[in-house]
Amino acid sequence: MDTTRLFAPLAGVDLSDLTVYVVGGAVRDSLLGRTPKDCDYVAVGTTASQLLTRGFQQVGADFPVFLHPISHAEVALARTERKTAKGHRGFVVHADPSVTLEADLKRRDFTINAMALSIDGQLIDPYGGQQDLTTGVLRHVSDAFREDPLRVLRGCRFLAQLGELGFQWAPETLAECKSMGRELTSLSSERVIQEMMKLLSATQPERGVRALHDTGALAELLPEIQHLPTQFQMEGAEDRLIEWALAHHPTTACLDSVIRRFRLPQTWHQQLLAAVTLQSTPRDADADTRLTVMQQLGWLRGSPPDGELDATLGRLDALAHFPITLSTWLKHRTKVRAIHVQDLAFEGLQGAALGNALRSARLRVLSTEISAPGTAPGL
Repeated sequence: MDTTRLFAPLAGVDLSDLTVYVVGGAVRDSLLGRTPKDCDYVAVGTTASQLLTRGFQQVGADFPVFLHPISHAEVALARTERKTAKGHRGFVVHADPSVTLEADLKRRDFTINAMALSIDGQLIDPYGGQQDLTTGVLRHVSDAFREDPLRVLRGCRFLAQLGELGFQWAPETLAECKSMGRELTSLSSERVIQEMMKLLSATQPERGVRALHDTGALAELLPEIQHLPTQFQMEGAEDRLIEWALAHHPTTACLDSVIRRFRLPQTWHQQLLAAVTLQSTPRDADADTRLTVMQQLGWLRGSPPDGELDATLGRLDALAHFPITLSTWLKHRTKVRAIHVQDLAFEGLQGAALGNALRSARLRVLSTEISAPGTAPGL
């Protein structure tokens, strides 16, 4: 295998007296004929000082990863890890020149990620990763797998990303994942969401969601949303997240608990709750209900409507999720937003009386629009 491109990020620094390998996903993708997105490197028999004297910069005070002075590619010292606490951060790292490449690879998650390539193209594969890659099996490397619950989610994500190749769990790995369910709750919300969004952006996210279910991760992390989509219609992770949620027909209270638990960004919060609100509003909703919905969505505030939110809702509406079509909602919004407090000020109303008059005027317009669409003149 031609490794020139894989080792190109290390050019510009003399590493001829060091032993450096490409490891992990870059090796896996290269063997699959894919272009690696980035490359990780491991230096064996090397000390931190040998890299620092060549201009490398260490990442953190205690972690043996170094940035190339030109390309900023990451080079790690060969290392082992010892579990000391719950979660994916509860490890003590040991790195020195005595740690072998095989020992470093053994601490990795799956055999297909536990291979290395030397600069002369030699494949180092002590745990059968190439065979598992050929047969489409996702198998954990060693008993150390269970020390990091994040690996369950990574495995589900890999099944989504490699879905077109027909990858399946090794039976013993699926059993191991099922036994790790309780510790999944020790993971930070940020790491869970990061893996979920990678899974949802994959080529076959349905397989990833099925894997979450099969391992028990879905029940532990998202008990509110147990629907298993057979095929996602939307493109993009954020749209698919909303599509997945809507397929379960959740209440806004149910979804709000998920949003709070995972501390989702405000944009996702708005999109999810807006979609669920429109989905749950019945086709025969009266003017009072529709006006309340528009207020809940923030459509009646002084600022212009959120174009990004409108675009997202439009894509979802194309899947026929909303009993009242988005085009109807937008017509309602235009008519209602055309009514201003200033239009009522001449009547001498103030405070609550003015607010009630404004609502009454908006309800009159909405009632006309519902009974005879397109005829409400506004004020």
